[in-house]
Amino acid sequence: MMSMSSMSIESVDNGEFDAIATGERSDEGRLGARGKEQKEKSAPDVRVEGMDDDDSFSLRKFAAFVGPGFLMCIAYVDPGNFESNLQAGCQFGYSLLWVLMWATLMGLYIQALSVRLGLATGWHLARVMRDEYPTPARYSLWIVTELAIIASDVPEVIGTALALKLIFGLPTVWGVLVTSASTLLFLALQQFGVRKLEAFMGSLVGVMSVCFVAQMGMLEGGDGGEVIKGIVVPIFQNGKALFIGISIIGAVVMPHNLFLHSALVLSRSFELGERSVRRALKYNVAESALALAVTLVINFAVTIVAAQSIRDADFDDPTGEKRQGIIDRPLQNAPDMLKDVLGKSAKGLFAAALLASGQSSTITGTYAGQFVMEGFLEIKINPVLRAFLTRTCAILPSLLVTIIAGDEYAEFLIVISSVFLSFQLPFALIPLIKFCGSEKIVGAMAIDPRALQRTWVVVSAIVFANIVLLCVWVHESGAVNGSPGGVFLGLFVALFMILYCASLSALALRPVTQNLTMQVRDRLENKDFDRLDASAEGEEYI
Repeated sequence: MMSMSSMSIESVDNGEFDAIATGERSDEGRLGARGKEQKEKSAPDVRVEGMDDDDSFSLRKFAAFVGPGFLMCIAYVDPGNFESNLQAGCQFGYSLLWVLMWATLMGLYIQALSVRLGLATGWHLARVMRDEYPTPARYSLWIVTELAIIASDVPEVIGTALALKLIFGLPTVWGVLVTSASTLLFLALQQFGVRKLEAFMGSLVGVMSVCFVAQMGMLEGGDGGEVIKGIVVPIFQNGKALFIGISIIGAVVMPHNLFLHSALVLSRSFELGERSVRRALKYNVAESALALAVTLVINFAVTIVAAQSIRDADFDDPTGEKRQGIIDRPLQNAPDMLKDVLGKSAKGLFAAALLASGQSSTITGTYAGQFVMEGFLEIKINPVLRAFLTRTCAILPSLLVTIIAGDEYAEFLIVISSVFLSFQLPFALIPLIKFCGSEKIVGAMAIDPRALQRTWVVVSAIVFANIVLLCVWVHESGAVNGSPGGVFLGLFVALFMILYCASLSALALRPVTQNLTMQVRDRLENKDFDRLDASAEGEEYI
């Protein structure tokens, strides 16, 4: 047993992302029959020694766990977040900052549940769901999750295309097509190992931080009193504010992140045992909190810059058309607004941050898709091919909307995709909560009943907000009326709401049938085993 001072971090070149995706490794590096075959071709691993030395917090050990949280946090600052935050700031000033804060805090709690599941079972969320649900339900959940990953890729496509337009003057349509080349970037990056990839992604987050915090500094931080009021006073001014607020939640807490984070934490291996696993949970949650604190600062900065810039913008606009154009197309027009208020450098900073956001989100979305497909279906696919397929599915609607309706509706598609993600979130969150609250799945690592009750309140609030949003949206559109088309639309919306609530209720009420007690007990008792797959009947791990 090593002392804290002798703790070491070792990177293994062959890595283990393939093994993580299929649940074929232990955190001690002792692989089963199938896992040993994977070891030669799987992805990088980071070994942490001395996890059971003492209870004190070690910065050196914390540094070993830095990485997964910064990969995960990319989803909190993707172009979808920028679009929602810019619209919130331009239309409602600082009044929706409280949504950002609470969405990020909720995100931290949910990400901690993902970490708990991964560390307790040695499997990520999709792998646990594979053995839990019957085939029809499993395939349905897989399809919904894949649609969510595609929806999360739409803002990356459009955001990157708009960044290329700002930097090089490239038409948005051509920019959408160029974004498919980002798969080549993914191909290049994955060859260097997980630590290099984590460092690269962290640097992109740093670029975004510098760009937007610099812009906020140019504005001297905004109106302090109004900013504090926007953070602490929960209020929606109207139905449009509710729509933007829900899009913020969908853009911040992305469903695919739950699958991604529960897998990424398994890239750290250490001597098992309950003491070590609980410390790993502590370090991972602390790292996630640090990463999400950075993203919260970025998102606050984007909203504050938008709110104060449109208020202080000094341009000739007697008809209000230019100001309305900024509100309708903030990703395209906000840079010119920033240039008027902050100078020419602001436009370059905004474009650089947008490009960094789009490219980094592409890579994490591809990893999440890899884990989802292999976890649900036991199908292995080349990561570059996986990125290409997902990107193609996202490019088609983006390209069609851009060609037919123009750039304005391309940005509106970003907001729509964020709202869709909010509707999809409970389909990933409910299984995660049930697993983390069941001793049959996570054993002694199960969350206490009071925390479980609070978590169900959060899920209920998300579902309720989604239903209210849909009702408000339909009502304000005026599309549901006495005409045949209006009646048909009303029936369709009602049927959708019934099916949506029934599906979520079935997930929530269904008892957990899988039993991973032996698997979790062996991990927490640090038993020497090379049995890694457990069936619901308690068979030996394979």
